[in-house]
Amino acid sequence: MLIALSLLLPLVTVLGLTLTGLLRPAHAFLVRRRLSLLAPLTVLPAVLLALLAGSGAETVGSAEETAGSAATLDVPWLLFGAHFAVDLYARPLLLVAALLYGAALTAVSWVRRQDSERGAGGLSAFLLLSYVGNIGTYIAADAVSFYTSFALMSFSAAGLVIHHRTPTAQRATRIYLVMSVLSETAILAALLLIVAAGGFMLDDAADAAGTAHTGLIQALLFLGLGVKAGTVPLHVWLPLAHPAAPPAASAVLSGAMVNAGLIGWIRFLPEGARAGEVLLTLALIGAFAAVVLGVLQHDPKVILAYSTVSQLGFMTALIAVGLLDPALQGATSAAVVLYAAHHGLAKGALFLGVPVVRHFGHGRARLPVLVGMLGAGLAVAGAPWTSGAFGKYVSKEAVGEIGLLGVGLGHLLPLVATGSTLLLLRFAVVMFSAERAPRSRPDGELLSWLAVCAAGIAVPWVIGVRWVVDVAEEEKIKVPTWDASTLWGAVWPILLGLVLSGLAFAAARRRRSPARRSAGQATQVPLVPLVPPGDLLGAEERIIRGIRSSGGTVLTRTHRFTADAAARWVSFWAGLTGRLRQGISAGENRLSGWESTGLALVALLTGVVLISIILLGRVP
Repeated sequence: MLIALSLLLPLVTVLGLTLTGLLRPAHAFLVRRRLSLLAPLTVLPAVLLALLAGSGAETVGSAEETAGSAATLDVPWLLFGAHFAVDLYARPLLLVAALLYGAALTAVSWVRRQDSERGAGGLSAFLLLSYVGNIGTYIAADAVSFYTSFALMSFSAAGLVIHHRTPTAQRATRIYLVMSVLSETAILAALLLIVAAGGFMLDDAADAAGTAHTGLIQALLFLGLGVKAGTVPLHVWLPLAHPAAPPAASAVLSGAMVNAGLIGWIRFLPEGARAGEVLLTLALIGAFAAVVLGVLQHDPKVILAYSTVSQLGFMTALIAVGLLDPALQGATSAAVVLYAAHHGLAKGALFLGVPVVRHFGHGRARLPVLVGMLGAGLAVAGAPWTSGAFGKYVSKEAVGEIGLLGVGLGHLLPLVATGSTLLLLRFAVVMFSAERAPRSRPDGELLSWLAVCAAGIAVPWVIGVRWVVDVAEEEKIKVPTWDASTLWGAVWPILLGLVLSGLAFAAARRRRSPARRSAGQATQVPLVPLVPPGDLLGAEERIIRGIRSSGGTVLTRTHRFTADAAARWVSFWAGLTGRLRQGISAGENRLSGWESTGLALVALLTGVVLISIILLGRVP
């Protein structure tokens, strides 16, 4: 029953928000306001489902047996038969998504000012729709349900990006929609091939994909799911969507929605060494190139977006290892889910903390805000005794001896923490030097941020120690013991990041003279990043504009040629028809003169015919 409530309760709330448009404005505002305040409660069934699914007590619908400890729901009359199940991979992601969406709904609905309340109902509705699609991708047990949920999540998220209706938001939404349509098309094509090979149920999907059109299916899934998973070069929408969307929407975009691409790869990708090498190469490029691009930015949310791209590269590398060595697939998949749970809560706390620092980073609340943001940042960097260190340790142990170009991933992956340190230091400098807009009373932004910070401390440890214990026994997943070697392995990448950032800061100060610094402070010229958000998108847009310009020239010339040819044809046809008309008129004039001789001609012919008949009749 909890699965049905998890999916239906948010949809019923969205329906209620929509129907308020039929009421009088004053009544509509009041009802919309109350529904928005109640919207965070719609995530409670999913929280209970995630907590209780391991007991095997939740069996719904026509399903009389559970797969292991998974709660299931079968709806045979829906589409081709809809099936949902909460397995080991879906359970942690479901809990994290419910917590993040609940916090986001609280942040956008629990506001005190009238101007902030405008649009809260619409934003809550799009958050709820995205939430249903998001958790649907985790618990879908068949291909059709997965695709339907993925499409609902993707297109509902456009309402989050466009919310502020600014030119920046409009541009980001256009780019996001174009990439989403390409993503949906590729996923649909891949799923059609998988289902045709007998992979309608997700348990059979990866095996079915490996029996027919494997290379094509892998390419389509790379493209379709890579958009959401932020794989280079499909990551360009992330640095554009995050600064355009409200911070609460950015929290779910970066902490929950991107996991849909990862779980899709875990469910559907067939094994293959070549595919694993390609995916591993792209993952490592994204993990390290995003650091270089991120430290050049001046918007805190753009910096966090590039941090997300880097972290997604880390997780994608783990999935690639499972493709390269099927014996490690169970361990790497569990490590991906554990790391995604940690990253979702920590990055969600950082995104939700952007307005918290602006509004409450002063006075008595300054110390708790500083501690909370510092804790979330240390978790992302993988500092000792944090959930990030736990996830990085498990991930490092899961990759075994796999490497790229002779370098083991056990040596490369810790350097991602160095990049995270650089990005987070840049984020701290930009964030805490920004202007403040103090608020005297706590609101939903502060309360939701505190809740996510608390969840980020406890939830990943519960997931790692208690929920992944079954896989740990079978796949030999190791839990950190925090001895000296483990602590040093978590500390040295962060120390390296601190040293590199110190050198970069010293070089920047030396390059800028005091006169230039004072002039820049006096004029307060807006800072323009060396590389604009979206990086590769600028080159792609220039290419498209060039194609459009050259295509426009070709079309103009073609139009002129066809217009001239049409004019010549019209002239020729007009002359031809004119001459024909004249000939016909002349013939009619001539025939009109024969009316007086017509009877004589008929009589003559009649006589000739009669004479011929008489003569023929006398011949023996």
